[in-house]
Parts: sequence; structure tokens; C-alpha cells
Amino acid sequence: MRLRVWPLVILLFFAACSSEPSAADKSSSRTFTLGLISGAQEFVDFVMDKHGMLDAVGLKPERARSLSPATLHLMVAERKVDIGFGGFTTMATARAEGKDLIVIHGVFSPVNMVFVRKDSPIKTLADLKGRKLGVFGNTSSTTFGFLAVLSRKWHGIDLFNEKTVSIVPQPGPLLVELLGRGDVDAALLGTTESIKMFAEDRFRMLLDLSEEYRTRTKGRAPAHVTIATNEQFAKEHPDIVRDYLKAYEAAAAYIREHREVWAEYLKTIEVTDPKEIALFEEKMGPNIVSVWDQEQIAVQKDYLQLVHDVIGDAVVKTVPQDLIRNDFNP
Repeated sequence: MRLRVWPLVILLFFAACSSEPSAADKSSSRTFTLGLISGAQEFVDFVMDKHGMLDAVGLKPERARSLSPATLHLMVAERKVDIGFGGFTTMATARAEGKDLIVIHGVFSPVNMVFVRKDSPIKTLADLKGRKLGVFGNTSSTTFGFLAVLSRKWHGIDLFNEKTVSIVPQPGPLLVELLGRGDVDAALLGTTESIKMFAEDRFRMLLDLSEEYRTRTKGRAPAHVTIATNEQFAKEHPDIVRDYLKAYEAAAAYIREHREVWAEYLKTIEVTDPKEIALFEEKMGPNIVSVWDQEQIAVQKDYLQLVHDVIGDAVVKTVPQDLIRNDFNP
């Protein structure tokens, strides 16, 4: 009988070993609150979650989604979320006002376009003088600030001067209707509406924000959507911050190598037309910031200084020197 005990002991030993959590399983309990803006900007997060990049580094974020960029920015600034996607210039303003925010990676440069009717006499942004410009969101948005810099620096028109241009803030879908009826002369659309209108060829594209910036500066475009956190969280949980960026960069690389992820994601926001899917890849793909190297950081700093110099008090009164960090690069 004594000899028969050994097989049972061995079986129990291996069962115990197999039930012991792996290092990845133990680390999977690392949770944090992640702030996101609902819509196209969730694309990279979708890939990170669906294709295992977050699991691979043992992270499980609790997502807090907001339909309003302004609401999310406040959540990041007030530490309501630990890591969040935030407008670059808004994060800079919060930092200059004493918030302990830091920008630790870029996400997207603008995937936004300005459209006019096909029969419009408007040929450049300078022709908007005395006309109505519809904008999604409002004039405090990071995207509008980006357009305002382009307009003032290279087209000689101040979009913040109400006597020069009449700004009409409205949700994206309504702007499309207003432009179609001629109730506005031009419209700055959000990411999804921009690509849909470009695909439908209903209007004439006047300007692609990132393309215009790259053409004018002959370099990269800055990320206007960035990953931000607060210094306290980064100090207390540097492993979470670093591993999140590791998962992000892995997702960016995966997107480049697996084109099918575009259709996977776009189906979740009810975009199924093959032409539109191809255009999302064409327009969004090059604007994903996949690395946070010295060149990209220099682009971000140059842009922030440009915003301050060109439209100053309207967006960035003071340029904080300690906003951008690369301490957590994977």
C-alpha cells in the first residue's frame, strides 16, 4: 500500500505547480483608471485590448470614457483618471497653471480636414475672411487651436478675431448639414466625419491639417492627442506607466503589420464601406505616433512654442519646460 501512495503524491505535486499563478497572472492584478475620448481616438486602445498587448504586460485598465474632450481633460487634470488621452496644448496649459500633469507619449497628429462646397469661391484659408466657419466642438478644442496656428502663421488670418471670421460651433453631423445647405461657408470636421466626407466626395477638401503642417515645416506633424499622467501616479507606479507605453508601442507596430485591424475596429463604430475603411487606414495610419524619440519630442516642443508665439494668450500663455517626459519609454 505504501508504494501506491507515491503516484498520488506526484499527481498532487504537479497539480499544485500547475495551479500556481505565473508572473504574468500575478501582475494582471495591476489596475489603473484610463481616460478615453469615445470615437476614433479609441482605435489604438481597441487594438491593445483585443490583441493582447495589455495582457502581455499584465495590465487591466478600468476605462472611463467621455464624449467631451473638455470633460476628459478635466478628469486628467484633477487626477480622476491615472492615465488619459489628452489634448497636447490643453495639457500644456494645465501644467503651466500648476497641475502636476506630464505628457509621456503622442497618440495622433490631426486626422481632421476643412471642407467647402464644390462651387465655393474659397481657395485657401485666407479666403475665410468675412465668412462663416463651422467647427466641431468649440474654439477651446485642441484641433481648433491647431487650425488657428496654421491660419495665422501661414495664411494671415486670425480665427480668434470675431470681426474677421464668424465661428459656428456645432456637432460634426450637423455641420455637414449646415455646409450642404450653405449655412456655413466652410467646416472643420472631426476625424470620422472628415474621412466619411472625403470618401463620399460630396464636398471639396480645403485643407488637411497634418498634411499642411508637414508641408510647411518639411518634417513630422506634432501629436495633438497625447498620453498624459500625473507626477504622483508616475512616481508611485512607474512600472504601470512604462508597461502601458510598452503595450501602446506594440499595438502601433501591430497596426502597421496587420491591416485587418482597421475593419475590425471600424465595424464597432458602424463604418463598413470598403472605400471608407481604406481611407481610414490611408489617413489615420501615417498620423499614429508610434515612437516617442528625440525627434518627435523636438517637434512637440517646437509646435508648443509656435502656438505660444502665434496665438499666445488664446491657447498657451506660458510654455512649461517640464511638460514632456521620456523617462518611461519602454
